[in-house]
Amino acid sequence: MSRSATADAIVVGGGVVGAAIAHRLAEAGLGRVVLCEQARVAAHGATSRSGGLVRLHHTVHSDTVLTARSLPVFEQWADIVGGDCGYRRTGFLQLVGEQYAGALAVHTAAAASAAGPRRAEVIDPAEAARLYPGLALDGVAAAAFEPDGGYADPVRAATAWAVAARRLGAEVYEGVRVHEVRTTGGGERVDGVESTAGRIAAPLVVLAGGAWGSAPAERLGVHVPVVPRRIGLAQAHLPGAGRPGSPGSVPTCIDDTTGGYFRPDGTDRFFFGVPSHPDVELGRDVAPLSDGELSAALATVARRVPAAAAAPLTGTRAGLDGYTPDKRPVIGPAGPDGLYLALGFSGGGFKMSPAVAELAAVEILDGQAVAGKAEQPLLAPYRLGRFTGGGRGIRPEAPYAHM
Repeated sequence: MSRSATADAIVVGGGVVGAAIAHRLAEAGLGRVVLCEQARVAAHGATSRSGGLVRLHHTVHSDTVLTARSLPVFEQWADIVGGDCGYRRTGFLQLVGEQYAGALAVHTAAAASAAGPRRAEVIDPAEAARLYPGLALDGVAAAAFEPDGGYADPVRAATAWAVAARRLGAEVYEGVRVHEVRTTGGGERVDGVESTAGRIAAPLVVLAGGAWGSAPAERLGVHVPVVPRRIGLAQAHLPGAGRPGSPGSVPTCIDDTTGGYFRPDGTDRFFFGVPSHPDVELGRDVAPLSDGELSAALATVARRVPAAAAAPLTGTRAGLDGYTPDKRPVIGPAGPDGLYLALGFSGGGFKMSPAVAELAAVEILDGQAVAGKAEQPLLAPYRLGRFTGGGRGIRPEAPYAHM
């Protein structure tokens, strides 16, 4: 396919956030939108290693608002985006110990306020065990229950967004790495990018490259404190894990008492997170998960899902994601006019990506990514400026042990 040397907007990063923003910009009729991904869409970065959890519950209420705005998109995906994102309604549980029961009530109330009272409630461990017989709940004092929570497939979602963007006239460049944002007017305005496919001129560039952060804009003095981290997950065979009413059924779950998370995958499979080394170096192959890492993670999960202790592993994945100091994304204009950031989602980008794309597109189109113009209040907490001048970043309204 021939590639254009000019565009009206360039989105850098073909993960779920970048693909969603490209779709929204094309849908709004911006003009020629180009999505650049250094590998294949959704295949190289955090999107393909995401657990795909769909939940409202957060310790930062601005996150809760974005996920509440995103949930209807997952539920109505075929009508809004097209195709199938793999959303499955399993129910979601957030488990906490006695020390954090008060915080759980606060955050559950925030979720109910943002999404509706039928979307979130606090239940006791006995009720959680009745709903999900595959759980063991020793040490759990309370649970936040979201009946519409569950999971979706991040790769299918990102691919669907890219396909939808193409239908609307966007161009998707796979295997193209952007290494520099170019400017004009003495560095005041974006003028395009330099890439492995050559120069592409454009007045708007959106950096959504995850662990690769703000590297293409570093020459312009734009630095986002994003650290690449190795992330991992594993899949096991666990009969009945995703079958409602089965003795082995489990929810999509975050367990703050252990720091683990897990979910069903289809009817008879089980996904769980695998903690790994915090920092890695970009440009090097990501090491596969070790036997020790897998054994430790499985032992943690088995405290809540006893059958997992003997479940045979069927697959593992390791990859990269970009983490900021407060583990919240940087979203908004920065540096020269026409530069927009949507990166550093720190493991939480998937579930809020529909709302981020919607609001970022409105902000871009109304203000043309000029700092201080057309600010979207729901995105205001996520500006880069929170890390400058001694800023502490975003803090939880009421923290948990592991969130």
